[in-house]
Amino acid sequence: MNRASVRDVFSGPLFSGQAGVPLCLIDTSTLIYLEKLVLLERVAAVFSVATIAGVIREFGSTPKDVTVYPAGEGATDLLLVQQAVRCNAVVFSEDKKVLRHAGRCGLEYYNTLMIVLALYGRGEIDRNSCADLLGHLDKFARYGENVRAFGRQVLAELDRNPSWLAPSDNRV
Repeated sequence: MNRASVRDVFSGPLFSGQAGVPLCLIDTSTLIYLEKLVLLERVAAVFSVATIAGVIREFGSTPKDVTVYPAGEGATDLLLVQQAVRCNAVVFSEDKKVLRHAGRCGLEYYNTLMIVLALYGRGEIDRNSCADLLGHLDKFARYGENVRAFGRQVLAELDRNPSWLAPSDNRV
């Protein structure tokens, strides 16, 4: 898997702000993280979010505005990525194994840290809300220092280049 540079991130589907946001398939870990941040409904309102039946079984309920695809038998992580391949969808996960598999399949992928930064970059949340969410996420997320450092670099780049921030009347 190739390492993305900070600048590569801004051409990705969540940061680009292009019309027709791609479908995003979410796994259980990211549902949990977004729920802890009280951000799940917002993310589902901004992005086209879907998942598979196995994730809903693990999570325990079907979140508002999240489409659920049926899935066959097998490991939920593998089934989620297989569905993402069929739909050419972005993958939302906190699990390195899932993210690596998505990358090997040629799919874009994001963890909750990058989803928060994408919301900021797209103008869906303001700088203070972004900082608050990142601070809260930092308290429970199991990210290695390399992931946290990359997130800091992306945030610094967004702050340095306000032209990359999408104007929005939807900011919180």
